[in-house]
Amino acid sequence: MKQLRKRLTYANVMSSLAVFMVLGGASAFAATQLAKESVGTNQLKKEAVSLAKIKLGTKNALKGQTGPQGPQGKQGERGLQGQRGEKGEKGAQGLQGIPGVSGLERVTQLVATSAVSPKSVVVTCPDGKKVISTGFDIDGGSSGVSPNTVKEAAIDAVNINGAMTAVTFEAYNQKGAGAPNWSLRGIITCANVG
Repeated sequence: MKQLRKRLTYANVMSSLAVFMVLGGASAFAATQLAKESVGTNQLKKEAVSLAKIKLGTKNALKGQTGPQGPQGKQGERGLQGQRGEKGEKGAQGLQGIPGVSGLERVTQLVATSAVSPKSVVVTCPDGKKVISTGFDIDGGSSGVSPNTVKEAAIDAVNINGAMTAVTFEAYNQKGAGAPNWSLRGIITCANVG
């Protein structure tokens, strides 16, 4: 370092600076003094001119004529459904619901109390209505004394007709004609079915 300082004199520094300025100025001067159209392909570096450096008019001049339109391609497959925000995808449509009902009406029919067995009763809906439920009630027909009472009468069949407009109830008493008196009531619920 000491040797470098001994050689650094004012004259050395100034002469080095002068040489640097002359060379730098000469190249800057040469770049501004080039003759028009004096740079050719030999002076350009490989791939030095990019598409962005070409004038628009030149780009258009380099384009060829538009060819005839080709045949239309096949339609592509349908893309996936997009998401619907935070709620997610739309769910699938639900099944068709069962027809609604209106005009509910309870209809009953009673067979008089007697010892006759079997008993049968037909209960029919009003015009235009259909059967939507059935039930029955057997009153009497028991033997024995509480708490040892035994129900002797029992329902045997409940038959709804094909048009769903009437129901036939059948019951019997296990002891036959000698059984205590009993009655049979048929109960149906009718409605307008959608």
